[in-house]
Amino acid sequence: MIQNVLIEMTLFQSAKETDNKLRWDSDIKGTKFSLYIPKWRVPKPWPAKIWVKVIPRRGEGDDQANLSLADVTKDSALTNEPIIVTVIKCKEHTETIRYSPSGNPSTWEIGEPYIPHPLTFDEAERLRLIVLWDIISRGSF
Repeated sequence: MIQNVLIEMTLFQSAKETDNKLRWDSDIKGTKFSLYIPKWRVPKPWPAKIWVKVIPRRGEGDDQANLSLADVTKDSALTNEPIIVTVIKCKEHTETIRYSPSGNPSTWEIGEPYIPHPLTFDEAERLRLIVLWDIISRGSF
């Protein structure tokens, strides 16, 4: 099991860019871990690398998004803040578990990640993801 490490993820080439999201990938023991983040939530220029920490979410608090599109529209510098999101287990797959961010889907700061089993703390019902931007890699692709 992989725990208590920052996972380095690399921005996937723009061919996998969607209209609204960007994708970063990492290989976790032979399983691809992809994280989609809405473009409005990513600092510009886009970082080629991000760091992701996955930890268990033990509390049962009301986990709301830290930032909204309206916040970022008023002050684009807010996109430099880390993303801290709680995700809830949805469906188990062979090598991954699909999680959904808590709260209203229109406010999600990340897409629904398929997290490789070694990162799920024994298939925990709730996890916390922390996304840090590698600002040195911005605009380097």
